[in-house]
Amino acid sequence: MPMLGGIPGHPKSKVLLTGGTGFIASHILDHLLECGFDVVVTARSQAKGERILASIATSPNVVNSVGCKVTYAVVENIAEDGAFDEVIKTNLPLHYCIHTASPCQFSFLDPVNDCLLPAINGTVSLLSSLQEYASSSLLRAVLTSSSAAILNPPNHRPVYDESSWPDDQTLNWDLAADPNAPGDTTYRASKKFAEQAAWEFVEGNELSWDLATINNTYTFGPLPRSLDVKNAGEFKVNTSNERIADCLTGKWSQEIPRTAPVFTFVDVRDVAVAHVRAMTRPKAGGKRFYVVGGFFSNAQIAGVVHGLGRAKHQGREREVGNKGEEVEMCQECVNWDDFPENHWRFNNARSKNVLGLEYRSLEESVVDTVRSLREMGVGKGKPQIAGHGDPDEEIVPN
Repeated sequence: MPMLGGIPGHPKSKVLLTGGTGFIASHILDHLLECGFDVVVTARSQAKGERILASIATSPNVVNSVGCKVTYAVVENIAEDGAFDEVIKTNLPLHYCIHTASPCQFSFLDPVNDCLLPAINGTVSLLSSLQEYASSSLLRAVLTSSSAAILNPPNHRPVYDESSWPDDQTLNWDLAADPNAPGDTTYRASKKFAEQAAWEFVEGNELSWDLATINNTYTFGPLPRSLDVKNAGEFKVNTSNERIADCLTGKWSQEIPRTAPVFTFVDVRDVAVAHVRAMTRPKAGGKRFYVVGGFFSNAQIAGVVHGLGRAKHQGREREVGNKGEEVEMCQECVNWDDFPENHWRFNNARSKNVLGLEYRSLEESVVDTVRSLREMGVGKGKPQIAGHGDPDEEIVPN
């Protein structure tokens, strides 16, 4: 499969990116532009679409220098039949599609209609529209799935990789559709069923294009410029980054909360690179990619935040490099580490070998997240973390 765009001398190619205002999608958009692609993003309203364009126009990046074109289209309800028909028909030829749009929350009044059907129908509807209208030019579609479609709690396997799926006993439709079920059960099921539906679509149709999926775990990293983190006066970030924001803004001042259920992380910039490389690399077609950078715990996050605060308090913050390697993780925080002794392992070799990913460390990801939060006016004071006074005070737990 040829790669279009991003290579001098090749004709520029066009990418359809759904869910363009999302945390991961915003970083994917940046990376697509850096690689020289034209992009059509979808948003749920005109206001959100305009916000994407405005954020690009006011940011010093590669857009102007490489002449990339970014447009948006409004798709209010991805679960409707034919929801993507018009955006596809009016933007031909399309060469690639990255589908990130899906419900991402953990509380549902109506689990079926608020989460399960939008995730499943939105995926199948998009693939159907791509096949009907864009098949003559389309090379590949990439679906943002999740590690939720790989892990099998509470009956964990010793090692997880792309061959792993949650079994039907622990994660099935009846459990997910129960209004009294925990919200994360419904969300995890939506990712499992949506990805399964995508692969079933591929297997059941004769396609001239192929599919790849990105199964990323808890995703930390800098907030994108187009993300609206203030909503009705309340602070709001993506679910994974909430714990870093909570640590930074004093919500961990009384205690460091338990980390469970997930102890794996990945940086959002690595997730963005994974999507674009899965989109363009010939050997990525027809494959799932378990995108996970390493292990973490809340105590380790607190240790990085407190270590950065200590460096700032002592006038050494400028010594902390772009990769966070100079941060001295606060060992007093780490003493509260709740990382399990016999935790399952992961195998991310496929993402390294096929996509060439080199994962960022926890320190780099947390430091850059903290800096992006501070740039937005969040957590500019001293971090208040359980068991500590000033950031340079060393206190050992009893």
